[in-house]
Amino acid sequence: MDLQSKNVLLVGWGCENEKDTFMYQIYYLMFKRIFPKLLTFDSKKKYFQSGKDAMNKQLLDYVKDKELDLIIFAMDEEEFYPETILKITELHPNTRSLFIISDDDTRFDHYSRYFALLFDHTITSSGDFTPDYKKDGIKKVDYHIAYNTHKLEPLNVKKEYDVTFIGRPKANRQKIIKYLLDNGIKIKLFGWDWYQYPEFKEIYQGPLGQEEYVKIINQTKINLTLTRSGYSEQKQIFNLKFSIFEKALCKSFQLVESNPKIINLFKPTKEIILFNSKEELLKKIKYYLKHKELREKIAKRTYEKVITKYNSEKDMRKIILKILDRTKEKITSPKIKKNLMLIKKEDLRDIQALNFKLKNTDYVYFSENPQDSIYKNNFQAYSLDKTHKEISCCDYYVYSRSLGDYLRLRTNFAFKRIGKEANKLINIAQLMIKKDYFLKNIGLIKKLFNNKDVELIDEKNTAFVSMPLTRINNVKIISYEDMTKSFDMKFITTLFSLGYQKRLFKTSYVYKLFLKSLSYPFIIKYIIKSIFNKHNWDKLNLNKKYVENSPLKKLTKNV
Repeated sequence: MDLQSKNVLLVGWGCENEKDTFMYQIYYLMFKRIFPKLLTFDSKKKYFQSGKDAMNKQLLDYVKDKELDLIIFAMDEEEFYPETILKITELHPNTRSLFIISDDDTRFDHYSRYFALLFDHTITSSGDFTPDYKKDGIKKVDYHIAYNTHKLEPLNVKKEYDVTFIGRPKANRQKIIKYLLDNGIKIKLFGWDWYQYPEFKEIYQGPLGQEEYVKIINQTKINLTLTRSGYSEQKQIFNLKFSIFEKALCKSFQLVESNPKIINLFKPTKEIILFNSKEELLKKIKYYLKHKELREKIAKRTYEKVITKYNSEKDMRKIILKILDRTKEKITSPKIKKNLMLIKKEDLRDIQALNFKLKNTDYVYFSENPQDSIYKNNFQAYSLDKTHKEISCCDYYVYSRSLGDYLRLRTNFAFKRIGKEANKLINIAQLMIKKDYFLKNIGLIKKLFNNKDVELIDEKNTAFVSMPLTRINNVKIISYEDMTKSFDMKFITTLFSLGYQKRLFKTSYVYKLFLKSLSYPFIIKYIIKSIFNKHNWDKLNLNKKYVENSPLKKLTKNV
């Protein structure tokens, strides 16, 4: 099959941004080599320029008259409505669609298993989850190790650094770095967010562009690869980091935090050097700093293993050929296989009548909001069918007529990061519940209808669906710190979009947002903190060509 003649569209979050080391450097450049006529739709740029609703419409308009063999979606999270994706399938019934998902280790249960239903094919970066997709009935799924190959190569440069770490301060990383510092190791840090830890002020060098990234890896005697993912409030799990392959392509030595996924790919002690504790890491750093020839020998073996066996582009070509050769099947929303019943507040007054009403019911739900997604019940019933849990809970937008969707509750994250306190943020409209469990907990449901705090939901009894499938008008306020851990502040994106369009103070949005902050003071506090957050300015400076007219700069003059 001649792939060069295929008409392919990459819909990617940042796929046109050369500074995006993940989406552009990994996926755009790879697909451009496979498909010379590749078209792109940068959802991140369009989202910031126009907002979510306009961006969804722009994609529909863009694909309407195009003859496409394949559309590749590399999404960030919830930027596309299910309705948009299914509408594209309707417009192009013969065009295959591909969903690329990274970090299934932390996203499969609440995110990717649901969005994957909307596409013909799925590629996961976590091979462990291929059986889980197939168990859900999603048969057309492939495993692919994606990593950057652009300009990743050995450089003839001097080794300037003893030890470096490139990445964010997630999981156990701060403790490991602090331990190494306390024990006299000369280490330098690169990446985002370390500025907020004063103890690392002297060793933090800031974020890196692509060329700097390659140079630092080559200039380092021992590259540190830490494989635990998740923030401190979350369950920390091991992840297969693509940086392992990138350092290998630079023929640079690395010490890697041990996990089973790496052991299956490389031979320990011969092709990769692993450590299991900070004490073992310290010991190995001291040893390998003294043995240059051994470092170079191991780095050479790792390099040869990657270029011969783990060729990311070659593997992707094989998957694409298989996708285009497969029979095209019709894609629809999940089918509702159980009997559902809408329960209203007044139904709870007469329990005997309610029991009779529910005689042939399997699941109950509580929202008939015209602003709900038309597929809300489909996804929530599906989640109960597949997880066998008692409750399904989707995300919600907080909406007002003047501001639109200005907040989004990330329910799964909220429960991971603030625990039971997240129950205070739950709205009855988010829920679908198995009938028997509903009847056993009818007292709690009554309280929830009356906006009282109840501890109904936890990670054991609830299937979280990370799609904002409903909208509410008011939200309870908890501590500022917990609000920021639980909500995506969508109003910041709107401010950014208006600033990009040079309309920030030509509309009434800022004024209306200020009025809303009188009821929700965390809004103005978040804006002020965003203005003086060095991380935000670092991002803007690194993306000058990609992101223009920062609203933060304009807001600074008016605060």
